[in-house]
Parts: sequence; C-alpha cells; structure tokens
Amino acid sequence: MKTPRIASVASVRHPRRIGARAAALAVVVTMGLAGCTATAAVVDPSGVSEADKRGGELIYLDAEIPTSAQVHDSGTWQTRALQQNITDRLIYRNAETGEFEPWLAESWEVSADGTVYTFVIREGVTYSDGSALDVASVKRNLEWQAFGDPEKAISPNPVFPAELAVTTDAAANTVTVTLAAPYAPLLGALTGWASGLVADATIDATREDQSLFVNLIGSGPFVVESEVYGKEVVLKRRDGYAWAPPSSPNQGEAYLDKVIVTPIQEDSVRLGSIKSGQADLIRYVQPTEEDALADQGFHIVSRSGVGLTNQWIIKQSAPFLDDVNVRKALQSGINRAKIAEDLYTDNWSVASSVLSPGTFGYKDESALLAYDPAAAIELLEQSGWTALNSEGYRIKGGETLSVLTYLDVYDNTSRALFQAIQVQLAEIGIELVIKEIDYSSYWATAFDDPEVGVLRVGWPHPDPIGLNEYYAGGKGGLLALDSDDAQLDALLAAHVTATDDPEREAALGALQDYLIGQAYVLPILDDSQVYVAAPRLQGFTLSDGALPQYYNAWIAD
Repeated sequence: MKTPRIASVASVRHPRRIGARAAALAVVVTMGLAGCTATAAVVDPSGVSEADKRGGELIYLDAEIPTSAQVHDSGTWQTRALQQNITDRLIYRNAETGEFEPWLAESWEVSADGTVYTFVIREGVTYSDGSALDVASVKRNLEWQAFGDPEKAISPNPVFPAELAVTTDAAANTVTVTLAAPYAPLLGALTGWASGLVADATIDATREDQSLFVNLIGSGPFVVESEVYGKEVVLKRRDGYAWAPPSSPNQGEAYLDKVIVTPIQEDSVRLGSIKSGQADLIRYVQPTEEDALADQGFHIVSRSGVGLTNQWIIKQSAPFLDDVNVRKALQSGINRAKIAEDLYTDNWSVASSVLSPGTFGYKDESALLAYDPAAAIELLEQSGWTALNSEGYRIKGGETLSVLTYLDVYDNTSRALFQAIQVQLAEIGIELVIKEIDYSSYWATAFDDPEVGVLRVGWPHPDPIGLNEYYAGGKGGLLALDSDDAQLDALLAAHVTATDDPEREAALGALQDYLIGQAYVLPILDDSQVYVAAPRLQGFTLSDGALPQYYNAWIAD
C-alpha cells in the first residue's frame, strides 16, 4: 500500500529577539505552515558548525507526571513524549510530508493480498545496553507487541493484528510478518510511539521493573540517566548513535548533552519559570498567553497531530440521547468557528471530521457540522421538546432536557471550551451540566457513570485504527448503544481489511459519513499541542503525532 503525501499541519512562531550569540547568525525567513505564513528571526543552522551545536542541557517542564514506562501501558501524553526519544521504530513518518521513510527497516514489501510484510532490517544498530538490534530482536518485539505477556498481565498492543506469525532470515537480514487476514493499519502502527523497539532486558524484566524509565532500554538518541517519580527524569545523549531517519538534518549523535524533564502541574509556575530563564521549554500554555510570549521573544511551536480529533462521544445509554434528533441538535447547536475565534489562536483549528487533516483517509465533513441553531430547535420540537422552563431549558413530561459531562482533565483549555459550549447549547434550550473530578480518577469515574451523556475523547494516533479502539467491540464501544449497529461494525471492519489505498480511503470516508451523519460523535477541535521554547532553543520540532523531538535541538548561547 502506498502512503499518501499530506500537507504540513505544524506551526512555528519564532521570537522577534534572540540572544547575543544567536543574533550574529540571525536571518529572516518566511515559512508557510498549516496554511499560514509567519516572518521570523531565527538562527541559520548553516552558519553554525556541528561542534558549536553540541553540548548544553535542555530543561523541559511538562504539565503532567509521566506514569508507567511499560510499553503496552503508554497511554499518557507525558509517557509517550519520553518513549519517543528513547526508542526507535521500524518505520518513520515524516511530519512535514506525511510519507513513510525507512528507519530501522531499510525497506519493506507488502504482498498484493495484504497478508505478508517483509522488512529488511538495518545492520549495525544496537540498544543502549550494547545488545544487537537484529532480526531476532525485531521478531521478539513484534510478537511481544501482538501477544503481550499473559504471565505478567501485559495486554497486547491494541493497534496490532491479533493473529500473526513472524519468521526471520538472518542471511538476508529480513523479518517476515504473515497475517491471517489483511490488516491495513500495520505500517502506520509501526510508526507509533508504542511500537518502539526495546532490548531483551526490558522484555525479560518484571512488570514492576518495566514500569521504570531507567529500565526502558531502546536504541534511540537518548538514554535515561536517572528518574525520581513525580519529580524528574533525566535523559542523556546516547554515545555512538548513528541511525536516524534519512530526512533528519542530524545523522550523528544528538546535540544536547542532557534533557531534564520535570513535571510542574501549576500553569503559573511553568510560565514564570520560562519567562525568568529557569526553563527552556514548557508544554501547556493558555491561548491567551501565546501572542504575548511570541512578542517577548519566545518560540511558539505547535502541531495538530495525525489521528483523531478532539471529539465528544454521545453515550446513548444516557437520558434522551438515544433520540437522533436530540443528538443532531447538539451537533448543529455548537458554533465551533465562534469558539475558535473567541478562545483560541491560529495554532488551533476547528475539527471538520473525526480524523484530523493530514491523516490517511480524512474527509472534510464541515457541511454536516455547520452551525444552524434554527435547525437544531426544529429537530428538538419534532421530538416533543416544545416547552421551556423558567430558565429557558426545554422540558417534556416533567423532565428537563439536560446532558451531563465531566470536564476534560487532559486539556488545559477545557474549562473555557466546555463553558462556551454550555452557553451555546443553552441558547437552543439544552442544559449542559459540567462536573469536575481529579486527574487520577477521571477515566474510571467519568466513563463508568451511566448518567453521563457526552465525554471528550480523541488524540493523535499513528493510524485511523484509533476509531476502532473507541467505536468497535459491540454496541458501538464507548457509544453505549442499546444494541449492535451492523452498519457501523461493517464500516469499522472494511477499512482494516482493505488491500489498497483507494479501497481503504473510500471505506474511511463512508465511516466518517456514518459517525457524523448519525450524530454519534461531536467533533470539536483538531487536537493541538502547543509548546513554548526559549529564544536560545533551536531545532526543536514535533513528531507527526505532535510529540517532542529533542534529537535535532540545540542551544544557541
């Protein structure tokens, strides 16, 4: 299967002022990214020698505490951000072109029926403990991903096919994966953070030991020097690293000596630290701060990652939401463009489907998501919601048309976002009740509450198979339908078993039509990750999934 070329969905706003050393090397460039153009003063890397780029420590303040380093448990953003820089993958997806590139696999072939994948493995690669990353290691990693480790209660990677056989040919340096049925997401899955290859020592470790980052032994450009849970993870440059993807401007060791990752959950402390020069990089800043920070000389680095958009599932087990008219009224009653204009910057964009632009198979569904409050009111009245109470909410049979949600703990902009949607829905007579709970118990509490009607899901994902993780598995998965939806299940299966790109693209288009046409899901925003970098930090980029990449970063002191 061929890989589509996609438009860049990254944005970088560079500082207007830079440090003394950097100023002597500054040039003015114009960049067209994500449909917008920015003029920026940046350091011309061609004027800086490789030796001058090397050295220095990057201090990064994340908003959340990394959880378990166990590869199959890598569900949190902050954990993925570490894995991205510690491990390498068989295939690399270029964030700017969207194309797959060789990495630890020098090349690959896929049979016409989509069931046999043959990978030629790069020679000379080692893990940070000195062990070889050879065909035997690749085979063991793929089997570990696909089957997990039941004796250690490690579940399979959900984006891998359930049935596969892996064979090797040491003489030809190849690994062959044979599937029981076509599985179109495989190449995309192999680019993801959770598919990073690890040494035998990591796989052989106990589950408890695998949860420690110091025991995550990869082949990446950084290794974990030390960690103190909840306080700090220190990455140091991997000596001898020489197998970056071919498009990387750096083909040797990382430039930075160390990256010190410290979780600081208070927004004001992170912001104050970078303003005062105590940090070089932070994640999570309120959109209202972005322009002022750029004016003060900081880089605003953002990307909307490939995968799923920020979307609200509509749980039909909750009161009133099994009525398609009510669901469609919710869809038409949200003015996404107004929210983006009032609350966000150009680093954010309105969702136009359940997949983000640049993701394979993305289809623009803006017409189905158009703001139309008059149509929303008409739909509600068709379902008998004609009367209003004293607060302006619709009532029927003594019940108020009320929908419960929990504030999204994974998004620092969620409070203002949810409140804006609450106001808009009130205008058509729907009461949105917003509850709040802490980060540690959010998933179990919010998703298990039978009264909850809408919840946010949707993050970057290496393949559209992420839709299946949410909506497959009977009764629409998280949608909590009264019974199985045969059409939904067929559409979810069709894109997985497609054997060529046009077939899969058509299947994904039909799936998006159905999810949005039935108002099963409310796409809200394209999921954006926004970082603030100090003026001295150069070469910092985000992956196709908007994870931080430190390999090409350097300090311009």
